[in-house]
Amino acid sequence: MSEFNVGRFEVVGHLASGGMAEVLLARLRGPSGFERPVVLKRVLPHLAKQSRFVDMFLDEARLVAQIRHQNVVQVQELTHEGDDLFIVMEYLEGESVAGLVRRIVASKRQLPYATAAHIIAEACAGLHAAHELTDIEGHELGIVHRDVSPQNLFVTYDGSVKVLDFGIAVARDRTTRTETGQLKGKFEYMSPEQCLAQGVDRRSDVFALGTVLYEISSGRRLFKRANQLLTLKAIVRDPIPSLREIDSSYPAELERIVMKALARPLEDRYQTAAEMRRDLNAFLRTAEDHGLPDEALAALMREHFAARIAEKKDMLARVQGGSDITQLPPAEVDEEIEVPEVTNAEDSFTSADAAVVTSTRPPLPARRRRWMAVAVALVSASAVAAVLLGTAPSNHTLVSGIARVSFSKPKTPPPPAQEHVLRVGSKPAGAEVFVDGELRGKTPAKISLVHGAHPVRVEVALSGFVSEARSLVPNQDADWDVTLKPARRAPQKAKPATKRGYETW
Repeated sequence: MSEFNVGRFEVVGHLASGGMAEVLLARLRGPSGFERPVVLKRVLPHLAKQSRFVDMFLDEARLVAQIRHQNVVQVQELTHEGDDLFIVMEYLEGESVAGLVRRIVASKRQLPYATAAHIIAEACAGLHAAHELTDIEGHELGIVHRDVSPQNLFVTYDGSVKVLDFGIAVARDRTTRTETGQLKGKFEYMSPEQCLAQGVDRRSDVFALGTVLYEISSGRRLFKRANQLLTLKAIVRDPIPSLREIDSSYPAELERIVMKALARPLEDRYQTAAEMRRDLNAFLRTAEDHGLPDEALAALMREHFAARIAEKKDMLARVQGGSDITQLPPAEVDEEIEVPEVTNAEDSFTSADAAVVTSTRPPLPARRRRWMAVAVALVSASAVAAVLLGTAPSNHTLVSGIARVSFSKPKTPPPPAQEHVLRVGSKPAGAEVFVDGELRGKTPAKISLVHGAHPVRVEVALSGFVSEARSLVPNQDADWDVTLKPARRAPQKAKPATKRGYETW
């Protein structure tokens, strides 16, 4: 892509595009040859004209900039060039927990119980810091992440754990609000109160942590079902299978922690993430395979991602030695990277949603290509995914903290966005209509869609009937009438219990 500057930052390449933003690779240049790679996240042009999306973008930047904790990603600043808004973020080297589990599955191995417990304990620490955040007067901000999932937990190659993506977090002073009845987050990791569109608090994040811990320690999906409606129902009322019945070797104390985090009555659940972390750390002190958790996790990352780490080190050494890089090895793209829309309910372990972006712009100068080759090597495909999810952490903080951050919108107000009407009818009526995973009403429904070139997924679901879904590009008014077919109920056969080993993933 052609070079351009955003304030103090020199953009050197385009990394990826999602449904709401695009991600750019840039560098901060200073005196005496100082250079530091950063990542810029920019609202897509067609969304930058809508005040709602601009407010969401600003909210995300304000919120994450205030959370200063080693287990939470860092936003360095927010800037703008003309009408374009940019969040400036640190970058990281590592993999999402989803990517780590996937690699372990591919190698026919199992994630050690202690490692799974340690990852969630560290995530508890980061989330508790967010939950406890107060304003300058000491009033609690009431931050709830609302989208804790294996994609939004990140492990660096040296064993640090980071919580990513506070893009849809709820807080007392956010400009944007979720409308009553709207669901935000990945469906299979929601809490019962989220599914019922009730009020959420920090205990909703605790429930999500329990779901992730259940899955990564057992290798089994917990609430994922054939469609979103069934998934929501499973979270609210389906029995939670006993982990020790699945695998008799599963630690009893770890199962107790998981089940307490997954308690549906709020009063029976861990009241804070810190309480859950305390019990996890107590379990780790007695676990047979505990060792030193940080070192064990780092060793696991080196074992499963050795080739990727070595490739980056080799390329960095070649450039530092003055060698010209004329050919790059093919990048290893995480085929299950999620490029999120405003809401996302896709299967995070089995979907393939990565966007491949091509460019017809003139090639970069040789020196810029060389620098970008190093930066791209350092910023793994998984790191790009983390950036798309809202922020990009690293194993060490690039800035010590931001005491006070003041963000402002561009001076020129954008024109209102064009909208189109989608009319959805069904037989029988009363079916729920989801747009990109977000509940938008019941049939007969009249839904407003923002004009755009990207397709949206519309699903019609009704209990007792087979759901229907289609993709459409919101570039004109449209009508969709669907006749739902009754679901066939086959006789239920008990599935034999399988040992832990990810057979059912």
